[in-house]
Amino acid sequence: MFNLFFKTLRDKRYFILGWAIGIGFLGFVMTSFFPSFSGGQIDGLLDSLPPALQGLVGDLQDWKELPGYIGSQVFDIRLPIFISILSILLAIGLTVGEEDKGQLRTLIALPVSRRKIILAKWFSIVIICFVASLAPIIGVEVGLLTIGESVDQMVLVRLGLFTWLLVTALASLIFAIGLSTGKRAITTGVAIILAIGSFLLSTFAQAVDWLEPYEKLSFFHYFPAVEIAHGTVEWGNAVFYGVVILVSLFIALLFFPRRDVKSV
Repeated sequence: MFNLFFKTLRDKRYFILGWAIGIGFLGFVMTSFFPSFSGGQIDGLLDSLPPALQGLVGDLQDWKELPGYIGSQVFDIRLPIFISILSILLAIGLTVGEEDKGQLRTLIALPVSRRKIILAKWFSIVIICFVASLAPIIGVEVGLLTIGESVDQMVLVRLGLFTWLLVTALASLIFAIGLSTGKRAITTGVAIILAIGSFLLSTFAQAVDWLEPYEKLSFFHYFPAVEIAHGTVEWGNAVFYGVVILVSLFIALLFFPRRDVKSV
């Protein structure tokens, strides 16, 4: 199992490196923009936006102080888009992607149980998600050094922890669907609904009254980055992501060993 775990990480090394650099650069760029955005130069532009679009830029008051700005502009608005794409590509690549290529059938022919295969791949997902969650923290730290600012380290620790839980939960759920069904179309469709649907629901529920009651269905509802940045942490949200992770792993362990894996 550990050989497969390290092989998966080795095979995904360029994937890990590319995403880490990209997400880290996002954190750096947005943090380095803070002096310009917090000075009030764009207040008029933001005030002129229609209410339905203000969810795409966040609350103007959060732009005035650093923790709120980081929570809003890095972790609440932009980062979910990127980690959603990362989750979809990673989970699909390790499940139905390998099955379509015949690699998964070759793998189960080796003297390794299917459950060990699941655990090895899942642990690699956890590690890759951890690296992806650490990257924006490093980018923000470099950005803070560039602009000569500082922030309480616990702010970044909390944001990084919830980012890790979010991306791991989303990737684990897609991973379970891919291994349990073996259907690329189903796995991709559900993944897009979960990721993109959640982002749109969380964004527009702030301005569209009839969407507000359904906002709790969003996967991102349980990651209120601005509140976390200000020190308000609802640990029930962490429990929610933890339950999703464990249930997803259980589903994969239950269904994958029982189904036929298609050959090329």
